[in-house]
Amino acid sequence: MNYKYNLYVMKSTITFTSTLSANLMSWLTKQAKKENTTKRAVIEQALRIYQNETRREELKETFKRVSRDKEMLEMAEEGMDDYQEQLKSLDI
Repeated sequence: MNYKYNLYVMKSTITFTSTLSANLMSWLTKQAKKENTTKRAVIEQALRIYQNETRREELKETFKRVSRDKEMLEMAEEGMDDYQEQLKSLDI
């Protein structure tokens, strides 16, 4: 039997055009040279840091909201009780 497979790979990068202030572009160029890397790599690293910080802030806000919700607190406490029982059964 001969099987024929078509494999489609999505592009992992996209191209976009944007503008930066002269000060930022100057800093970006110097930073890339300093790190011996590309401007793209510096931008990607900055965006990843920003993305992680944004996610962290979103989680903090979610935890704050949940901490004010009595039902959610009760569920969390019940979950901790279950977790402690599981640890006891494992003799940890």
